[in-house]
Amino acid sequence: MDTFTLVVVLRTARGVDEAAVGDLGLWRDDADPAVWRASTDCTAGDLQEALALGRDLADRIAAGPLDATVEEVVAMDDQRQLVWRANP
Repeated sequence: MDTFTLVVVLRTARGVDEAAVGDLGLWRDDADPAVWRASTDCTAGDLQEALALGRDLADRIAAGPLDATVEEVVAMDDQRQLVWRANP
């Protein structure tokens, strides 16, 4: 098992309770206040598996108090990255 970094990008359609997102460890995008980001590390067998874990994480966050849509999920290690986008 290797360690990968996951980055999740979410978009909200309405205002967000700052306390709710603070508990989730999200931060607002400086350029677009409707975009929220999260980052965490995970262990997985390969980059594909890490990306699948990232998509699961993004779906769980989006279904919670944030009420958001998932725009992008990135799984990366020191040399490679794999990106999933809702609108390629």
